[in-house]
Amino acid sequence: MAFLRALSPLVFTLLLLLAASTSDASILEETCKSLAGNHTAIDYPYCVRFFQASKESATADTHGLAAIAVRITEAAAEGTAKRIAALRSSHKEEKMQECLRISSDLYAYMLAVLGNEAKAAALVDGGAQHAAASPPTPDVARYVADGCEGRFRGNKETLPLVAEYAEFRQSASIALALIEAISPPSDQTRKAMTTMKLVRSFSPLIVFSLLLLLTSSTTSRASLVDDACTSFAASHADIGYAYCVRFFQSDEVSATADRYGLAAIAVKISAATARGTAKRIADLQDLERDKRRKDCLSACGEVYDSAVDSLDEAAKGIASRSADGLRDAVTVLSAALDTPDTCEDGFRELGLASPLVAEDEEFSKESAIALGVTSALSPPS
Repeated sequence: MAFLRALSPLVFTLLLLLAASTSDASILEETCKSLAGNHTAIDYPYCVRFFQASKESATADTHGLAAIAVRITEAAAEGTAKRIAALRSSHKEEKMQECLRISSDLYAYMLAVLGNEAKAAALVDGGAQHAAASPPTPDVARYVADGCEGRFRGNKETLPLVAEYAEFRQSASIALALIEAISPPSDQTRKAMTTMKLVRSFSPLIVFSLLLLLTSSTTSRASLVDDACTSFAASHADIGYAYCVRFFQSDEVSATADRYGLAAIAVKISAATARGTAKRIADLQDLERDKRRKDCLSACGEVYDSAVDSLDEAAKGIASRSADGLRDAVTVLSAALDTPDTCEDGFRELGLASPLVAEDEEFSKESAIALGVTSALSPPS
């Protein structure tokens, strides 16, 4: 059995060399079939999509595909490392900083190892360079002693980055498998494979080390929604707290938004509703034959078009985060708030049933929330 295991990389290499005699496209496909057949962690459709992300893969041989795999995996690690750096600069709590520091060390280690593997497998400069010494392994034991993992359990549903870490594991698996297949069985390569496997094994640790930050951050942002809706409901009992929370939860960005972000989200949702209502009004006008009702619909269309313009102006004012911009936003949002009543009044005065009751009620609630959360940001005039 040990003999068979030793032959496995050689057999796989022969398969790849045979595949090289076919078209470039089939090289990619045969490579992914071989990888998926020999490695349970690699999925064939994912492997094909993974390489198709780089146009170079269409004309690459097996060594080229290995280089592409390392490059894509490096890019993924670099992107996540930058996100971790940004998070470190915005969070000051000591426990979070420690978990983030360890995560940063792990990714720095990954990037260094990936660079070394490219050189060790003769993927850089035609193999003329020798791989540099690997950096010191991050102090993962310190992470374990930190006890973060216990605090993370039970909160996995709040983690927006789990998919990214799963993606990295698959990328690293492909890069590792290809390097194993094309590299000569030297001591240096065996050492390289060991470090690459270590890199892959770090991925779950990074998930756990960031869970504290993500859970705490999500909880903090969720409390902003809670605070905003509690304050809003205190003066709008007819709309209420529960509706306000559902309103913000309809946009997943609210989970990570600050107060300005919540105001922008409220305006965005309200604007989408106003546009949808304006379109429905136009459709009703095309079908309406009664002149009085058609005139009422025309008036409603005008005020909703005006509301869309007002909401767009409000979005600009909020984005500016300036005192004047916020005051302007409050002014135009106050005007937009009158839209549903103006529309309904036209039908009411003529004793006609309005076909827009549901839409007017919805926009009335949404625009009230948009005005409320924006007013909370605006300094007194």
